[in-house]
Amino acid sequence: MQVANEPTTMNDQPSLLAPEQPLELLPLDIEAYRHGNTGVDYCHRFDSGREGPDLAVVGLTHGNEFCGAHALCELLEQDLRPLRGSLTLIFNNVAAYRRFDPARPYASRCIDEDGNRAWLPERLKHPNSEETRRAARIAPLLRDVDFVLDLHSTSHPVAPMLIYPEQPDCTALAATLEFPFPHLLYKLGSYHPGMLISYAMQHGRRGCHGMVAECGSHFALESAQQAHAITRRLLHRFGLLKEDAIVPPWGYEPDHSAGHYRIREVIEARTEHFRFARTYRGFERLVRGAVYARDPEPLLAPFDNCTLIMPARIPVCGAEAVTLAEYLG
Repeated sequence: MQVANEPTTMNDQPSLLAPEQPLELLPLDIEAYRHGNTGVDYCHRFDSGREGPDLAVVGLTHGNEFCGAHALCELLEQDLRPLRGSLTLIFNNVAAYRRFDPARPYASRCIDEDGNRAWLPERLKHPNSEETRRAARIAPLLRDVDFVLDLHSTSHPVAPMLIYPEQPDCTALAATLEFPFPHLLYKLGSYHPGMLISYAMQHGRRGCHGMVAECGSHFALESAQQAHAITRRLLHRFGLLKEDAIVPPWGYEPDHSAGHYRIREVIEARTEHFRFARTYRGFERLVRGAVYARDPEPLLAPFDNCTLIMPARIPVCGAEAVTLAEYLG
């Protein structure tokens, strides 16, 4: 989930949008899944007929983050049905997904705007972009579930991570998953209120909670394996799979010392001259006062254990450049 959109003014500079890593993971043909049973294209709901939690799994909130599509296709191909409750599978920004060009793989992130910042009631009531129109169609499905998993990947090759509100239901669930990678906590309502999972939690069913799973680098095979693993673990945790169901291993080598982080501040590029002090990939930890960027004045780490989360590949004036989080241990 790269923080900033690719700059449309740079479309004539192919090198900026060209792949920086091998394209191991490519888009699948999902046309067979266009017509579901929800009245919304590329959305499928399976009801067990038995009392239990209602879960939704979302992929392709960003069109070039293929791991989610791979995880959804695996569930559909295997004809998985929940033992109790219901399971809703959503291919989100299919329009952007269809535009993928391997020569410019970052350009198909979205059509008009970041699809994970547009989930605001007033925007969905009067949608004026491809992303808000799609969100408005999907929103009723998300307002009727108990939990939402939104599958993403990152531009830079960094550790997978879980991102979720610092609320009792979310933190308790995360503790049971034995997720051996970084956990990022945020305050619901202040950190990106236009996030898909935040919308479901604030405007959906009472008690609904959700998580974003960043599954690794966009085009790495491991990110698809990671998406399969976190999806299956959550389905198993909620009792939608048999007790002895096979849960696949993580796509990446576990790091049980990864720890927890609290998101403190989102930094936007104020000028076209924003530049990082050096090349950052993410999870670099700084002491208070360290210079991490210039815009054009120096930007200093405002607290100790200041960790850079998802720095933009190409900082763009007026867009998010990096998120600052406090390492909690």
